[in-house]
Amino acid sequence: QVLRKDVSWSYSAPSIPRSHWIGQGRDDEYADNMEWCLGRIKGDVKRIRNGEDEDFYCSCLDNEDTILHDDALLPHFKELADAIQ
Repeated sequence: QVLRKDVSWSYSAPSIPRSHWIGQGRDDEYADNMEWCLGRIKGDVKRIRNGEDEDFYCSCLDNEDTILHDDALLPHFKELADAIQ
């Protein structure tokens, strides 16, 4: 496992408003879960990029709720994958 520490880095994935999930017919609980999940992804990416933990556990992947496929999530998963490389 190789974690890359970037000196000049910023999280570039666009934010996804709560209205995105509600507009797709999802309920408030799903929207809450997605806000939590996206916050965890961003936090995990930041910790990896800043080299804060040598033995890192991606807490964003520890989610018991169902996350349905949505193309809006892809830039966030790309940020995570790029950070882990």
